[in-house]
Amino acid sequence: MASQYNLRGTKGKEPARPEETSPAHDQGNLEETVNRLVADVATHEETIGFATKTFQGFKEEMKLMREQMAELVAMNRSLSDLVKTLQDKVAGLRASNQGLLRTNSSSSSQERTSRIDVQRPAKYNGSRDARAIDNFLFQVDYYLDLQNIAEEDLKIKTATMLLEGDAMAWWRRKMLDIENEDCTIRTFDNFRKQLNEYFMSVDAERYAYRLVANLKQTGALRDYIRAYQKVMLDVPMMPENDKLHWFIIGLQSWAQAD
Repeated sequence: MASQYNLRGTKGKEPARPEETSPAHDQGNLEETVNRLVADVATHEETIGFATKTFQGFKEEMKLMREQMAELVAMNRSLSDLVKTLQDKVAGLRASNQGLLRTNSSSSSQERTSRIDVQRPAKYNGSRDARAIDNFLFQVDYYLDLQNIAEEDLKIKTATMLLEGDAMAWWRRKMLDIENEDCTIRTFDNFRKQLNEYFMSVDAERYAYRLVANLKQTGALRDYIRAYQKVMLDVPMMPENDKLHWFIIGLQSWAQAD
């Protein structure tokens, strides 16, 4: 009965209405929303500011990179120019070197050919014949000139290779004297003088001087000159003044007057 009473008691009542909010409550919600929006705006501004700074930094880095790239390009061009210059110089040096090699090769070939074609003088065995000594030294001097031998030491070595017998024995003793510093032979002229002094016979020289003193012009001047030149071959060490003196003495009186 109670339940029936309750059902009847509730029957015909209106549904419950939502509670109405006060103006003060609405004002609080609005301020909260505004504050939230302000906070969001501030956050976005901060983010935008950071992004702006980042973008500005990026722009500066890009500018710096462009400048560095420009410097690298300029440096690369300079290096390319330098490499090309060096390559040109190397090519020039190679061409010059090849030219020198060809010239040296040609000169060496000509020198070898000339040395093969030139016959060595006959060896000197130490005979005390004035004419033989003079002929030997003349041939050696001529041989050295044809071989283009200019160094004094090489001249002496070449000449001594053409000695044999008593002449070679004399040179071996001279080498010992040179090692002991008892004498010095530094030039070919020194060698020539020492060879003449040792092997030139005193008697032969005296005999040659006697022939020169006794030589007189008896016929044509041309015949006298030839005879005088032949005698001079036996006295190669005679000073030039003495040669001229004896030549004039041997002339006929009319030729001396001229």
